[in-house]
Amino acid sequence: MTQTFEYFAIVPHPNEAQILVMSEGGGYTLPHFEMQEARFWQVVDHVNSHLSKLLAMPVTTLRCLSTRHDAEAERTTRVYAIDGPGLGWKLPKGARWATTADLEGLLFERQRDFAQMWFGWQARESAVEWYRPDWFGMVSQWIYDQLERLGIEGVGLVEQMRTWERSAILRVMTERGYVYFKALPPMFKHEPPLMVWLAHNFPEAFPKPLAVDGWRRWMLLPDFGSVTLDGVAAIERWEAALRRLAELQIALSVKINDLIGLGCPDRRLYTLERLIDPLLANPAAQLSGSELKLSEGEMIALRSRIPDYKQMCSELYRYSIPATLEHGDFWPGQVVVGDEQMVFIDWSDCSVSHPFFSMNFLTDGDLQAPDVPGVRERLREAYLQPWVAYEPMPKLVQAFELAQQLAPLHYALIYHRQILPQMENAWEMNNMIPFYLRKLLPGG
Repeated sequence: MTQTFEYFAIVPHPNEAQILVMSEGGGYTLPHFEMQEARFWQVVDHVNSHLSKLLAMPVTTLRCLSTRHDAEAERTTRVYAIDGPGLGWKLPKGARWATTADLEGLLFERQRDFAQMWFGWQARESAVEWYRPDWFGMVSQWIYDQLERLGIEGVGLVEQMRTWERSAILRVMTERGYVYFKALPPMFKHEPPLMVWLAHNFPEAFPKPLAVDGWRRWMLLPDFGSVTLDGVAAIERWEAALRRLAELQIALSVKINDLIGLGCPDRRLYTLERLIDPLLANPAAQLSGSELKLSEGEMIALRSRIPDYKQMCSELYRYSIPATLEHGDFWPGQVVVGDEQMVFIDWSDCSVSHPFFSMNFLTDGDLQAPDVPGVRERLREAYLQPWVAYEPMPKLVQAFELAQQLAPLHYALIYHRQILPQMENAWEMNNMIPFYLRKLLPGG
């Protein structure tokens, strides 16, 4: 059966508490379209494109209100809040504006739920800047101002690529190719100054941002390239990328005070050990997500291993491997591969911690790596080779495997301590804690 993606849009009236409904099949419906291509829900360029044609107006998406998957029907339904039209826009034929009181007689129950979700959200002001109607225009002007200051001619309109509480990504075509804009929430305020610092100290691996507004957590970035490591078939390029990451982490291990001074969270092993108890003391319901649920039986199994996890922290600490910059969300798509250099991107989740945690993606059963015998061992050895200055290879392998057992706790704590407490729409990321904690269980 082919997977179907169903999209609904909530389009608000320019100045009244009303939303757009369109005539269809003798009744009314929210604006909608379907497609079979799988896209991440945070990506919205295709949403804007489809709705622009349907509504005959430029469209900017504020946020995704809901995404729900029906496995039996092979259908995913997504609902998006759209910025309202200008006052001069004309209603499509058969369309009308509807208040919340009108919805009972106009929309089917499921669509009424979508609309009421939007009305409830509108009743409170969002703390997420890019979820507000006036934000896109303001930022577009800032981008054009920066391009003019840099002497770069823009040749296209600003396009919206991604919007969720973690970030907003825009881009614009210029005479030098695409230029990208990234906005971050307060919990990731360290990324802009960190990127400037890394670019100054390691320009071959971290290209310098074109412009940064540290107060508002905005960055204007050059196009790093379109080919990432997960699209490369040559195992030698993978080995070179992981070796280079290790070299960078070693160089940064003597700069951890600078990194912490830039705002990178301190998540060294003693912090991990101290936070295991308060994390796993939570009831299953508090650590469960909107879709992934932990049972009390699973929590009991996790708590029974707390002494083991603490012992692992102590054992890992005994190896002579220094704390350094840990990526926090490393996978092959975070490495942009060029002809002569490799660029490491997206450092929002980074911290000062054990470097080997960054390699946890190698434990995934669905690792999309080159199809060669012993690929995991080859990549592990490539990454570990620069670290032989600290321990012989057999001990490095022991430390590596130990770190992979602890890494899910490290990542779960990132969401438990830093990310989720600062989110107003926790559903966007609340599956991450149960996702990582389940990896600690047998067969996880």
